[in-house]
Amino acid sequence: MILGIVLAALLAAYAAGWLWFAAREGSPASFTPADLAAPVGTALPEGFLWGTATAAYQVEGGSEGEDWWAFEQEPGRIARGERSGRAADAWNRVAEDVELMRRLGANAYRFSIGWSRVEPAAGRFDGAAWEHYADEAQRLRGAGIEPLVTLHHFTVPRWLAGGVLDPGFPAGLARLAREAARRLGGDVRLFCTINEPNVLMFKSFVEGSWPPAERDPERAVAALANLLRAHAFAAAALREVLPEARVGVANHLRVFDPARRSNLLDWVAARATALAFNWAFYDSIAAGRLRFTVPGFPKLDEPFAELKGSADWFGLNYYTRDLVRFAPGAPGNIERVVGPGPKTDLGWEIYPEGLLRLLRAAHARYRLPIHVTENGIADARGTLRPTYLRAHAHALAEAAREGVPVLGYFHWSLLDNFEWEQGFEPRFGLYRVDPKTFERSPASGADVFAALAAERREP
Repeated sequence: MILGIVLAALLAAYAAGWLWFAAREGSPASFTPADLAAPVGTALPEGFLWGTATAAYQVEGGSEGEDWWAFEQEPGRIARGERSGRAADAWNRVAEDVELMRRLGANAYRFSIGWSRVEPAAGRFDGAAWEHYADEAQRLRGAGIEPLVTLHHFTVPRWLAGGVLDPGFPAGLARLAREAARRLGGDVRLFCTINEPNVLMFKSFVEGSWPPAERDPERAVAALANLLRAHAFAAAALREVLPEARVGVANHLRVFDPARRSNLLDWVAARATALAFNWAFYDSIAAGRLRFTVPGFPKLDEPFAELKGSADWFGLNYYTRDLVRFAPGAPGNIERVVGPGPKTDLGWEIYPEGLLRLLRAAHARYRLPIHVTENGIADARGTLRPTYLRAHAHALAEAAREGVPVLGYFHWSLLDNFEWEQGFEPRFGLYRVDPKTFERSPASGADVFAALAAERREP
C-alpha cells in the first residue's frame, strides 16, 4: 500500500515536471516559405545596423605575437596541418575590404584589435599599429559604416604568459581598453570587451582543443572568473575615457532542446546545459557576482560589484541547436546530439527558428538592447547561404515585431578566414579569398545580403 502511494506520488511529480517544461517551452514552430519571402526591413527599427564581422587573428595574418601562433606550430593541433600565415591578408587590404562592405550595402562592421600588434610588450604601445586601426575606423566612418570594436577575440599576447588565467590579464585588458578609447574614440562608439567567453572556457579547459589545451574543471572556472573580472575592468576603462561608449559582450548561445520530449530527465538536462553555457556570464554581470554552479566543477560565488551595470547591450552569437539527452556515465551525465535539420559543412544543424527563440529569451532575461554579433554558415558549395540568410533575417524581423529591442546584425563573416583548429576549409565568407593571391570574389548569398541591406530604413 505504502509502496503504491510512493510510486503514484513519484509518477505524479514526474508528470507535473514534464507538463511544466512542455507548457513553458511549447512545441518549436517552423518557418514557412512564405515567411522567408516576406520583406524584413519595415519590421526592423530605423537605423538598424546590418553588417559583417571578422576577427583580427583570423583575417589579418602575421600575428606572430599571439598565443595561437605558437599553438599552430604544434603537430596535430590544426586540421590538415594548416597555419594561419597571412590569413586573408586583411592587414594590407583595409581600403579594399571597406569597399567590399560598401558594395554589400553594409552600414556596420565588427572587427577586433590584434592585441600583440598594438602592445608588443606589456605596457609598451606601438603607435604605428594604433594608427592602422584608427585609419580603419576613419575609413569605415567615411563610408557610412558603423565600427564595432572587439578588444579580446580568443587570442592573447605571448608576453601574457598565463593567458586568460594570468593574474595580469584583467588589468591588461583594461589597459588595452583605455588606450583603444583614447586612440579610436573619435570614430568608435560601440565596443565589445570579450568574444564568447563561454566558448573560450570550454575549448581551452574542458575539451582541451585550444591553448593551453587542458582538461581541468578547476582551471576552467578560474578562467571564467578572470574573464568576468577583465570584462568589468575593461568596461570601466572604456567609460572612464569615453563616457559615451556603449559596451557589451558577445555570447555564443545555442538552443538546447531535449532529445526525447517525453522524457523529463532530458528536459532537465537541456535546461541545466543552457543555464551553464548560455547564461552564466551575463547572469554574473546582472547579479554583480562571480557565479558558476555546475555539477563536476568547483562552485564559484563571490561578490564583484564592478560587474553590476557593466554592459549596455547584449551580444548574441548564434549558429545552431543541440539536442540533449540525460546519459548516466557521460561527462556530467549529459550527451549532446545533433538536431535533425539540414547541416552545414561543419555538421551543425541549420535551425533559424532558434535565433528567434534566443532573442526572446535574452530580452526576457536581461531587458537590454541586443546586437546579433555573429551569425553565419560554413557553406563551401554556396547552395545553403541564400536561404540561410533570409531565414535568419526573418527571425530578426519577428523578434522586432514582438518588441525585442534588436539593434544590429553582424554576419559571420565578411571574408573566408582561418577558422581556428578547423583551418581554412570552412568557408563562412560573403567573399571568397584565393589562398595564393588573396583576391576577393563574391560568394553565393552576397547578393541576398545586399538585398536585405537595401530594405532597411535609414534614420
